[in-house]
Amino acid sequence: MAVGQKVVMPALERALDAESYEWLATNQPDILTAIETEIGNGHTPEQIKWRVLRRTNRFEIAMRCEQAARHIQAMAA
Repeated sequence: MAVGQKVVMPALERALDAESYEWLATNQPDILTAIETEIGNGHTPEQIKWRVLRRTNRFEIAMRCEQAARHIQAMAA
């Protein structure tokens, strides 16, 4: 593979997104409910990630929120 070439692994991405959704459902259900609301309000997973990161300065939870948001969008499609 050439340097800088983007690797696409959609099955893995979907599995990771679903895992973050389930993690939030178990560990932070209020945050998951808020993400579902914000996706319904037209916000993007990336916008959600940046809001969480700015608000909490916690990269790990911000990434989980973005992944869960993508999963929510995929379930709605």
